[in-house]
Amino acid sequence: MLAIALAFLAVSLGFFVGVRSEQDSAPSVASADVGFLHDMIQHHQQAVEIAALELMNGSDPTAQTFAREIMRSQSYEIGLMSMRLGTWGHDPFDVPGEAMAWMGMATTHDAMPGIADPDEIAALQAARGSEADALFYALMIDHHRGGASMAQAAAAAADDPWVVDTAHRMARTQTLEINEMQLAIADARLPEDPPDFGSDFAVDDSAGSHAGMDMSDGDDG
Repeated sequence: MLAIALAFLAVSLGFFVGVRSEQDSAPSVASADVGFLHDMIQHHQQAVEIAALELMNGSDPTAQTFAREIMRSQSYEIGLMSMRLGTWGHDPFDVPGEAMAWMGMATTHDAMPGIADPDEIAALQAARGSEADALFYALMIDHHRGGASMAQAAAAAADDPWVVDTAHRMARTQTLEINEMQLAIADARLPEDPPDFGSDFAVDDSAGSHAGMDMSDGDDG
C-alpha cells in the first residue's frame, strides 16, 4: 500500500509540475497561439448551433449526416482547445473583446469570416425540410471557408507545435468538407445560393481551390 501511495504521489507531483512548467512557458494572451484558440472556440460554437438547427429542421439524410459529424467533431475540438488554454493558465471563458487581433485584422467576434448573422440564424430556425437543408449547406460552407482561412493564418503565425498541427488539420478537414458538401448539394439538386443567405466570400471558381478565397467587400453575413 505504501508503494502504491508513493507511486500515486509521484505521478500527481509530476502532473502538477508539468502543468506549472507549461504555464511558466505559456504564450501570452496577445499571441497567435492563444488568440487563434479563443477565436476558433467561438467560431466552432456557432457551427455546432447551425448543425443542431439542421438536425431539428432539415430532412435530407446526407445533410443530417454532415450535421451530426460537425456537432461531434467541433464539440470535441472545443474541448481540446479549452483544455490547452487552461493548461497555459488562460481562462477559455474569458474571451478577449476583439477577435483576429493576432492576425492584424482586429474585429468583433460576430464579424469573423464565415460567421452567420442573426437574420441568417433566424431564417434557419424558421426553415423546414429542403429549405433548411439548402440554407444549412450554404451557411456551413461559408462557415468552413472562414474557419479554414483563419486556421491557415494560425498555422503560419503560431509558435506552439500543438496549435500549428491543430490549425493545419482544421484547414485541411474543413476544405475537404466544403468539397463534399458542394457535391451533396448537386446530388440533392438544392440551390447553392438560397434565399436569406449572403456569402462572406467571393470565390474564384476557375482557380479550382478554396485555399485562396478572398473576403468580398459586401456587408452580407
